[in-house]
Amino acid sequence: MIKTAMIFGNRMILQREKPIAVWGTAEPHSEVKISFDGNEVRARAEDSGEWKVFLPAHTAARNLTMTITSGEDKVVYSDISVGEVWIAGGQSNMEFYLGFEKHFEEVAASFESTDIRFFDYPETAYEEELNDRNYVHEGFWRNSTKEDLPYFSAAGFYFARRLREEIDVPVGIVGCNWGGTTASAWMDPERLKGTEGEVWLSDYEEFSKGLDMDAFMESYRQNPLTDTTERLTDPFNIAGVKIGLTREEQVEALKQMQDAEDISGFVFIGRPGGLYSTMLKKVAPYTTRGVIWYQGESDGDVHPGAYADVFTRMIKNWRDLWQDDLPFLFVQLAPFREWLHVKGDNYGIVRECQETVSKTVPGTFMTTTGDVGMEWDIHPKNKKAVGERLALLALGHVYGKDILCDPPEMESVSSCEGKAVISFRNADGLHIDGDSVNAFQVETEDGQIINADEGRVDGDKLILSLPNLQIPNVKINSIRFAQEPYYEVNLYNAAGIPAKPFKWKK
Repeated sequence: MIKTAMIFGNRMILQREKPIAVWGTAEPHSEVKISFDGNEVRARAEDSGEWKVFLPAHTAARNLTMTITSGEDKVVYSDISVGEVWIAGGQSNMEFYLGFEKHFEEVAASFESTDIRFFDYPETAYEEELNDRNYVHEGFWRNSTKEDLPYFSAAGFYFARRLREEIDVPVGIVGCNWGGTTASAWMDPERLKGTEGEVWLSDYEEFSKGLDMDAFMESYRQNPLTDTTERLTDPFNIAGVKIGLTREEQVEALKQMQDAEDISGFVFIGRPGGLYSTMLKKVAPYTTRGVIWYQGESDGDVHPGAYADVFTRMIKNWRDLWQDDLPFLFVQLAPFREWLHVKGDNYGIVRECQETVSKTVPGTFMTTTGDVGMEWDIHPKNKKAVGERLALLALGHVYGKDILCDPPEMESVSSCEGKAVISFRNADGLHIDGDSVNAFQVETEDGQIINADEGRVDGDKLILSLPNLQIPNVKINSIRFAQEPYYEVNLYNAAGIPAKPFKWKK
């Protein structure tokens, strides 16, 4: 019987202006014919029954039909659009549902469109899990209706909405993400060998040493905490993610979790290469424009210093898998102090690694979230800012719009007699939102550390004044901006993007 990969179906959006990959299974050696808007291509199934074809590139369009036949078998998909397709990858802040987001009620009351559609690949940690769980909310294409919008990735929705407004073609988002996962879970584990990221292989080897895998897998299957099929109504998601817990509630919840939770299943979910095999390779090579990525929190928990190397190799891995130099647009981690058992102490290291990747890996672009973090919640509720800033990166760097799309970035510092002049690039319309500037710490040559909040903007420069110096005319030795686990950036450019964290030393 002829079948396509799960991602193909009614209401799907296909990528414009690139050859369109279509694949699936049929009887071994049988001929497969694919017809789409006047084009017809044929393939012959291999010994395994697998087949793959590429349809010719197509311009933006709506309300098309695809017919796939093999002998007497036929599959017909309708209501197909052609436009822009982006993969939404990462962990819980990319997965974070629009139904939980700060602006959801406003969106649900006023927005409905067939031009923005969403496909979420089921969260599967092992190959047979699709048969073991009841995935009724994932694995098919959704329109932007009141019924479907709650299930969208919030960041993905706002990204798509802004693109649709600016380029006027259908936009499809393919969700392939899972909360609490490291970058190593989303790449071929062979690519970690002999690298800084090999520590993830060592960790999992230590975890699984002497493990009875059959008994472990049965325990995983039976553990209700590993069933993610009802995330929108799951009590923990409602209380802990959508609403958020007070710090006191988190302490109590953590005690209960430590008493009841078997964490081994979650180690299995995040094993190196696991989700690369069970999820990502099921989506690839669905033709796409690029990737939006929001992840790094879990790497910050354990091996933050390895993130630049791991993320760099993961990007190369994905591009090789797609055989396409896909642009990667990603989110620098938001300010955060503590949530349940997770602490943000190492997030500054991850942010530096993310900055390194944006500077060293071609075709990668990073936006900032220094103004939307939450001190006691790892899931910022304002995903509108995140999605729209990712869209600005796409519009400027991928679609060639002449717009301001990057965060203000420290270019140089000069200092003398209690003042520091900081020059920024991407600084059109540089301004402070408030009466004082946040998140600056200055160290003087005599060892004083001062929280510097008196500043004014002059063009593309921020002038910090330090009236609290205990010794007149002492010189500045270093400046730290947005380096604490939690901070609130209020220095923006005209596009409303907050300045990047930085460290400067004389």
